[in-house]
Amino acid sequence: MQAEIVHLPHKNNPIVLAIWKLRVTDEELYTQWQSLQTGEAMPAIKAAHRRREWLGSRILIHALNLGALRFLENGKPVIEGGAISISHCADYVAVLHGSERLGLDVQLPQEQIAIIRSKFCSDSEWQWLQSHQEPLRALTLVWSAKEAIYKFWGEQVDFARDIEIMPFACSDELIRAAYSGVHGVRQFDLWHTTRESLEIVVAL
Repeated sequence: MQAEIVHLPHKNNPIVLAIWKLRVTDEELYTQWQSLQTGEAMPAIKAAHRRREWLGSRILIHALNLGALRFLENGKPVIEGGAISISHCADYVAVLHGSERLGLDVQLPQEQIAIIRSKFCSDSEWQWLQSHQEPLRALTLVWSAKEAIYKFWGEQVDFARDIEIMPFACSDELIRAAYSGVHGVRQFDLWHTTRESLEIVVAL
């Protein structure tokens, strides 16, 4: 496995991010997971890409020496002794781990995101996005930032109404956002980086 491990210093909450581009066959991936002997049974997953995501994330979790993964009723992943967030896109799988609540999203810019723009983008965001130097990439990052914040809370987040992303350049390592919803009021400073064309956004 050739995963990249990134350590993000954050106050008293050290964060570890593992990113892996799955350049292996389905059979190799399954064999690698079996060799770990975790005792976890693989669920029946029909879609091939979903099986790869499941296997890749479990292998990364094992590589980070984390415990058994389980899910709350709302679908949020939890792990004993800390917090975890998982994201997949194309052949990429990523796992984020820390001691406090967090959220991770990875995305590749694709034209199709414009189709659902009204579902996650506020009018004020759309106004500055239309004149952005990199509109598709910036729109993708707005979506990714809101997805990371949604994963931070785990449920009950209206992307267009509850979260406002401040204007940014796509090269910025920090994306600022304001959240106001059922979970209260909070300002987010989201960490952003890029690997090849993959956008990675972390909410802490």
